[in-house]
Amino acid sequence: MHTPLSDEERRAILERLPRLDAEYNELARQLADLEESGEDGSGTGPLREQLADIAKEAAGLLRRYTDSLPERPLSRCPFSGQILSLVIDDRGLDGLWWNHHAPKRPPGRLPATFFALDGALKLEEKPEKAPFLCAPGPDVPFVLPRLLQFTQVRAVVSSLKIGPHTAYPIVYYADPMLYGEKRVNDWGTDRYWEEGNLLPGVFGPGEYISLTPDPEEYDFDLKPWIRRGKLLWIAPGDQRLVLHGHATGCPYLDLPGSRRLKYIQNGEVWEDDPEYETMDENDPAFDLEHFRRLVERYEKGEV
Repeated sequence: MHTPLSDEERRAILERLPRLDAEYNELARQLADLEESGEDGSGTGPLREQLADIAKEAAGLLRRYTDSLPERPLSRCPFSGQILSLVIDDRGLDGLWWNHHAPKRPPGRLPATFFALDGALKLEEKPEKAPFLCAPGPDVPFVLPRLLQFTQVRAVVSSLKIGPHTAYPIVYYADPMLYGEKRVNDWGTDRYWEEGNLLPGVFGPGEYISLTPDPEEYDFDLKPWIRRGKLLWIAPGDQRLVLHGHATGCPYLDLPGSRRLKYIQNGEVWEDDPEYETMDENDPAFDLEHFRRLVERYEKGEV
């Protein structure tokens, strides 16, 4: 259930979680030192209780954050006409929805024909500051010819505001579904979920797969794809989500901006090289990935 946060509440949650992260790391180090020294349970008990309290608070804050995210209708399937709605943080890039390594994304309503979600984003102001890595794509929309080469695949580009910034979701649909072909990481993340299909329509255990395309795979010349019927578009601000298949008047053609992938962390922006980030798992500003493990352990009663 969508329960909005005030600006103050949202800011407090996003500031509190990294602090909890740092507190948890420090207590975990103390506990490890005590256990290594052979300390009995009476000495480690208080630390374990503090870790459990942190886990409980973190789980509550994460749940409050995800419950606050709105579900936005963003796209429409060109085969069935069904609307695709996405639960998304559209208030700013500092929300955990945009955490590249550990996104917090409740499921939305996806058509059966949904195949992949990619996207671009143009910064209209200085980016919001967040300790995690954010990778919202290049400035202007694009397509992946590798996916559009299949007869049953079409893409739809639309737009929405993320805080002051202009974003361009690019959704790929397949009918009939394309099984066994590599897709692309979900927009802004380093992974996508692949259902483990035993037979078409019969699924077994799935897995996360990481597939970031080479920058040379992106095609920013959208007009030929529109003319071939492979790419459709929805006008900015159109709440009816009407699909257009003509290149004339398309607002997504020849937009100004960088064609290179960009990365954002702690308010800094750079392009094409994600290794710029500090890959130190002991740094509480790295990201909040280990909170996922922390919450899982708490829910299982392990801390």
